[in-house]
Amino acid sequence: MSHDCDCGDAQDQLYQYLDSELDSETATSVRSHLDDCNGCHDSFDFERRLKLIVRQCLTEDMPETLEVKVRELIRSETSRRSQ
Repeated sequence: MSHDCDCGDAQDQLYQYLDSELDSETATSVRSHLDDCNGCHDSFDFERRLKLIVRQCLTEDMPETLEVKVRELIRSETSRRSQ
C-alpha cells in the first residue's frame, strides 16, 4: 500500500503528530503509515508512553535538591552553547 509519507517522514513528524501540531492531511498520512508499519508504530507507541510518564512525573513535587541541579545544568548548557 502506498502512503504519502515513508518511514523517514513518519519519524520526522512523530513528535508533531503526538502533540497534534500537524494539519489534518499530514496527520492522516502519518496515522495511515503508523497503522501499516510495525516499526514506526512501535516507535510511536514508545514515545506516546514516554510522554505520558513524563506528564505524570511533572505533576509530582520535585525534591528541591534535584530542582537546583537541573537548573544548574540548564544554565551551564545555555552558557556553553552561547560561547
